[in-house]
Amino acid sequence: MYRQICYLLLFLVFAASPASAATPGELSSAVTSNYRITIPGFLGNFKTIGDVLTPRREGLRVDRPSKMFKPNVVQNRQLVVSGGGALSLGGVHSGLLKPGERLYLYGVSTGDNYLQLDLHTVTNYVVPGMRGPQALQASVRFQYDNGLTGITTQQLLDDIDAWFATEEDARAAAKPRQAAKATRTIKLGQTQEQVTAAFGAPQKQILLGTKTIFLYCDADLKVIFMDGKVVDAE
Repeated sequence: MYRQICYLLLFLVFAASPASAATPGELSSAVTSNYRITIPGFLGNFKTIGDVLTPRREGLRVDRPSKMFKPNVVQNRQLVVSGGGALSLGGVHSGLLKPGERLYLYGVSTGDNYLQLDLHTVTNYVVPGMRGPQALQASVRFQYDNGLTGITTQQLLDDIDAWFATEEDARAAAKPRQAAKATRTIKLGQTQEQVTAAFGAPQKQILLGTKTIFLYCDADLKVIFMDGKVVDAE
């Protein structure tokens, strides 16, 4: 009877545990298998250059590199703690990461209830009080109420993907949009409103008497209007 009770208890324990839950080591390995790590050298160079990650969302903060860096904390795919500090670089960088900024993944670490990505900007900045240009730190901690043993590798990778894309993936996603732009055409006689509806607001607008020039720098396009209608495009 005692043995039967033991078997029953073991059965209940295994039944209650997620069958595909991973260990912290397996989660770390899954991340480093999906994203190549950048390994810096001693003289400001790199032993290995890995994937470049770009934020998909706003809210993450950076600061000068430090072992005491306050990480950004993401929970349930929402930013619950903005990390970094009150970084001031004289207008060069506000300390707030924007979607599309380029980041290197320097390493992965884990705790009882989190996995942390140690990220640094690809661009170096002159930081007051530090010698020479420095990459800014942007570590992000993915935190789970029930600990790492309660999640799967796929759940973690999906959570990371909700916040970051690799530069290669971002470029691939942009190709259909660029192709769609390429199919748009300018016709003689179109109004400024018609061109704006197709291409959006121009990056620059030049007024020369009755002549107006729209410049679309991202599409390498110049549209010339006379009396409000297209007379040339190049």
